[in-house]
Amino acid sequence: MLLHDEMIVGENAGKRILVKKGREFMAIRLEDVAYFFIENGVSYVIEAKSHYKYIMARPLRNIELAVNPKCFFRATKKYLVNINAVVKFRPARKGKLEVQLDPDPKETIIISQLKAGMFKRWLLEN
Repeated sequence: MLLHDEMIVGENAGKRILVKKGREFMAIRLEDVAYFFIENGVSYVIEAKSHYKYIMARPLRNIELAVNPKCFFRATKKYLVNINAVVKFRPARKGKLEVQLDPDPKETIIISQLKAGMFKRWLLEN
């Protein structure tokens, strides 16, 4: 099995993830992840403190299934966010929520009306 296929390391959904930087692989603690996102069909992770962007070897859906749902929320089809990266949110049109993350992804993240209630509960309960 190739190293990049072993994305999650540790017990109970893991404490670390393996990311690719150039030709090297690095282990990053999940608590240091601000969010995961997809761009042009490739999954990436943004590290909270350094703001570095790393390539992930797995689709976002697989990552979502492997991380702790108390810490990470699937905000949109494109973003899986860490609760600690959520700075604030505000109402948007038609019951949706606009979320601000840190580090800033440089695009507006809108949570659907369907997920808005779940998102608020997730923030309050975790």
